[in-house]
Amino acid sequence: MDEPVCDPGNGGLPATQEVAALISALSLPSIEPFGPDNAVLAGLPPYARHPAPVPEPASRVSVARAVQDASVAALAAVRVLEARTAALKAALVARHLAAVAVEAAALALDRHQGQVAESSAVAEIATTLLIPQGSATALAHQCASLAAHPDTFDALGRGVLSWRHACTILEETQTLAQTPAVEPADITAFEAGLLAAAPGTTAGAFAARARKLREGLHPETLTTRMREAIAKRSLSVDPGKDGMAWLTLHLPAPAALGALVQCTRLARAQQGPGEHCTLDQLRADTAAILLLGQALPEACTTPGTPVGEGTPVGEGTPVGEGIPVGERVTALAAAVVDGGVDGMPEDPVQEYFTQLEATRNGQAVTEPPLPSAQVIVTVPALALLGLTNEPAQLAGHGPIPEEIARKLLLNAGAFLRVLTDPLTNTPLAGLPPDRYRLRQAEKTLLRALHETCSFPNCTNPALDTETDHITPYSAGGPTTVENSLPECKRHHGYKHFRDDKDRHGRYRQDLDPDRRGIKLRGWKPCTTNDGRIAWTSPTGKYHPPKPRTTQPPAYPKWLKKRITKGAARLAGAAGAAPRIDPSHSPFESLIQHNFKHLDEDD
Repeated sequence: MDEPVCDPGNGGLPATQEVAALISALSLPSIEPFGPDNAVLAGLPPYARHPAPVPEPASRVSVARAVQDASVAALAAVRVLEARTAALKAALVARHLAAVAVEAAALALDRHQGQVAESSAVAEIATTLLIPQGSATALAHQCASLAAHPDTFDALGRGVLSWRHACTILEETQTLAQTPAVEPADITAFEAGLLAAAPGTTAGAFAARARKLREGLHPETLTTRMREAIAKRSLSVDPGKDGMAWLTLHLPAPAALGALVQCTRLARAQQGPGEHCTLDQLRADTAAILLLGQALPEACTTPGTPVGEGTPVGEGTPVGEGIPVGERVTALAAAVVDGGVDGMPEDPVQEYFTQLEATRNGQAVTEPPLPSAQVIVTVPALALLGLTNEPAQLAGHGPIPEEIARKLLLNAGAFLRVLTDPLTNTPLAGLPPDRYRLRQAEKTLLRALHETCSFPNCTNPALDTETDHITPYSAGGPTTVENSLPECKRHHGYKHFRDDKDRHGRYRQDLDPDRRGIKLRGWKPCTTNDGRIAWTSPTGKYHPPKPRTTQPPAYPKWLKKRITKGAARLAGAAGAAPRIDPSHSPFESLIQHNFKHLDEDD
C-alpha cells in the first residue's frame, strides 16, 4: 500500500525538524514471546517446595512469576509513556495551528481565507495522523483548550492521567464555563477537584464521576449540557456488510422515541395473514419508504384517502392535523413509556413462529423498498448481457449483486450505466469535449468512477461533490473526465486557496495590487502516469493516489477461448504490429474484427 511521503519544500525551523528527528530516532525494546518451551525454562524443576530457602532457587514457577512482575511494571511504564506522548502530540498540534494563525496575520488574509487556512491545516493533521477530518477538528479544539489549562496539561505530561481523562476535564469545565452565574474561581476549584479524583480510575468511570460531580455542585449546568447535545444532532451513513449500510439518526430522545412509535404503528398496520415479515423488518421498510418519499402501502391509510393525509389504522384523527410537532412527539413518546405501542406488546418469538408458518404456506418474501432516484451503476458488459455473474458497483457504496442492480435500474426514472471492457475491466472511452464545463452525463460518469471525493482519506460520497480541473483550463487543461476530479465543497476550497480569492470568488490582487507579491501555498492535486489523482499538502507532504480496486474481468470459457484465438489472429505474424486500433477498446476492436470475418465468410 502506498504511504505518504514527507518532503517539505518550503523550509522549516530547525527546532521543529530536530524534534521530528529525535522522535524518529526513538527505539523501543523488542519483547520476545514467552511460553512453556522458552529456553530459560530448560532443566528447571516445576516449583520449589515450601518453605523455600532464601534466596529461592530458580524454578519454572519463579521464572514465570518474575516475567509477570516485569510485564506489569513495563505496562505501567507504557501507560505513562502513552500519556506523555499524548501531551507531546497536543503541544505539536497547538504549535502547528498557532503558526497557521501567525502566517494568516502576516499575509493579511481576510476572515474567509483565515477560516480556509485553519481548516486546511486541520486537514493536514488528519492526513498525517491518518484520522478522519472530523476527528482532527475535535483534536484541534481539544489541544487549543488544553493550552488554556496548564494544570491539566502538566498532569498529562507527567503521565498522572490519560488523554481521555484530560478530555473529560476539558469537556466538563467547558460546560461549567458556559453556564451563567459561574465565576472563574468556581471553574478553577472544580478543575482541581477533578485532577484529584482522576488518578487510579478508568476513563469511563471517571467520566461518570466527573459528570455527577458537576451536576451536584452546579445543577444548572444540566440545561447547558442538554442544549449542547441537541446542537450535535446529525444524520450519518456507515457501510455495513453484504450490501447493507447503517443509517444513524442522532436525535433528542423524545423525537427518536416518537419516530420509533410512528414506524411501529405503520408496520403493525401492514401485518396480517398474508404478511410474514417480522416487525423489525416492516419497521425498517416503513422508515425507508418515508425517508425516500415513496407512497405508503394501502394498509397504512384509510381506504379512499390520499397517502399521507389519511388516518392510520387504529387512530381516530388524521396524522399531524391540528397537533403541534412538539406535542405530537411528546404524545408518541408517552405511548412507549406507557408500556406498549397501540396497546400491543411485542413478542419476537411469536413473530418468528408466524414467519415460519408463512414460509411453510409458500408465501413469497416481501422485499425491502428500493430508492427511486438517480442511480449510478457500473456494470461489466458481459454481466449486463447475463453471460457472467460479476457484481455491479453502486456509486457511494461498493459491490452489489447483479439482481439488485437490475431492479435499481427498473425503478430509476433515469440512470447512467457505465459499461466496462471485458478485457481490461476499465470504462469504455467517451468523446473528449472542448468546453469549460463538463456535461451533466460526464459529471455523473466522473462521480461514478471515483465514488468518493478525491481528497486523501475523504469519504464524502461522489454524488455530493463538485467537479474541478486538475490542470486549470486557463493553463490549457482540457475539459475531459481524465482532467477532472470530484471534490467536496470543503476540499474544493482548499485547492483554490492558493488563488488568493475572497469568499465571493474575486481575486484580492485586483483590488490591492501589492498582493501580487504574495504567494500562498495550499493543497495541489496532480495526475499520475496511470491516470490516478495524487495530492501534495501545503507543507510538501505527498499523498499518493488511492489504490485501484478494479477486479479482473470474468467471462465464460467459450468466450475466453474465442478472445484468445481472436487476439492471436489480430496480432498477425511474429514481430508484426497488432492490428488493434488503440483509440478503441480491445472489446470493440475484437467485435468489429469478428463481424468483418463473418461478412467475408458469407
